[in-house]
Amino acid sequence: MDGICLVNKKRRLTLRPCVEVDHSSKRVRSRCAKFESLPEDIVSRIISQLTLKEAVVMSSTSTKLRRAWIYHPNLYLDTSIVFGSSDRQKRVPSTETFIDTVNFILRTHSGLGVNKLAVMFELRKEHAHDIDGWVSFAVTSKARVVTLNFSPYHGSHDRSYNFPCHLFNGKSGSHLQVLQLDTVTLGPSPPGFCGFANLTMLTLENVLVLGDLQFLLKCPALEWLTIRMCSQLHNLYAPEPLPRLTFLCVQDCAIDKIDVHAPNLTTFKYRGRFKVIIALRECLKLKTASIVSPIEDNLYYIFTELPNGLPHVERLHVNVFVKTQIPGFTQAPYKFINLRHLTMRITYEIAKRFGRNAVLQLAYFSEAAPFLVDLHLDMLCLDFYESRPARDVIMNRPHYSLKRACITGFNGNGGQVALVKFILKNAVKLEEMVIDPKGRITNQMMGEHKGRRMIKEKLVPKYKNGLLGRVILV
Repeated sequence: MDGICLVNKKRRLTLRPCVEVDHSSKRVRSRCAKFESLPEDIVSRIISQLTLKEAVVMSSTSTKLRRAWIYHPNLYLDTSIVFGSSDRQKRVPSTETFIDTVNFILRTHSGLGVNKLAVMFELRKEHAHDIDGWVSFAVTSKARVVTLNFSPYHGSHDRSYNFPCHLFNGKSGSHLQVLQLDTVTLGPSPPGFCGFANLTMLTLENVLVLGDLQFLLKCPALEWLTIRMCSQLHNLYAPEPLPRLTFLCVQDCAIDKIDVHAPNLTTFKYRGRFKVIIALRECLKLKTASIVSPIEDNLYYIFTELPNGLPHVERLHVNVFVKTQIPGFTQAPYKFINLRHLTMRITYEIAKRFGRNAVLQLAYFSEAAPFLVDLHLDMLCLDFYESRPARDVIMNRPHYSLKRACITGFNGNGGQVALVKFILKNAVKLEEMVIDPKGRITNQMMGEHKGRRMIKEKLVPKYKNGLLGRVILV
């Protein structure tokens, strides 16, 4: 490789010109790098580090490189590769031009060494003939990652493209490792469907699911499952074990029940309505969970029903909207026996009829999580009602595990003051309590002055003998 110095650092190939030293004249002469002189395997490695668009542009600079792009491993096909810009506002894309261009690219490509095929454009079922051809290309080229994103179309699913599972029969589906579908229809598995033997990641977004995703049972290597905005999916049920599943995310679906047997599941994320039945009792390794319903009021669900569905969780994040009071709560029917870390983001609506007790009902964590060690409550409380709640709202009962508590968004609401007093009085092993007027939800100081004033007036005089040493006012 005359005149070329190759420097391979952290698997990134760089080129720089070499120099020649004329010892007789003590002059240094620089020699330009000749890219065309590189071996084909080196050229292929360089091309693979470029985007497909960059590889195509580069191919126009040299006769030798004219066909180098046809070995590019990552085919990311969107408006930027077809129209030269990803800005949809600058140029209205033509569906026919996009399809013709993609067909040309895939017809010209060698089909060798393909790692990823991604198509991102607004296409529907009337384009099925061409899309099926693209999926067939991915199958025959043994692509490991397939992405079909036909958003932002949000019309009727009657027009959405039907994903062709039948093209992956037999060994043809064994190479697929990642499948990402957006705005398509996923029908029941066809007869004789062998599944995806090596599929590790599946993402379904705005997908019309016809059935109950029983084809998951034919994905024994699945590790990561994400389901978003699948409005017709009402049950996620896997009666047989998914042995390698470690991450499960279900968001914004009209789902009624999540019942999955995944012995190695460690992380679960859910966002949506609280009417869902979560049955993950068999997931013994499930340690982290996130439950979000920022527009639905049901704090009762968090403290009474969720422990039954997530009995093994150790770290729980909750985002909830509260406007009513838990009725007649005296003792939790189920308990978070393994819960050690609880983070709650709570938004309170102004409601005078229950305003005095709305915040204090968070004290029910002492019943629902008897072994809790860390508690972080982040509040957006628009109610500045100062009167303290009724004394019989919740009974004082010692909590022997809580060591650290943090309340952010403290604005001096009477319920907040009562909650701080409850924790200081009942958490017998409390080491530290942080009170911060700045809320994490809005990242703003709401009621900062009043919050600090209420601390000094309501808490400092009462707890100055020893307990105040554990309170940190930020």
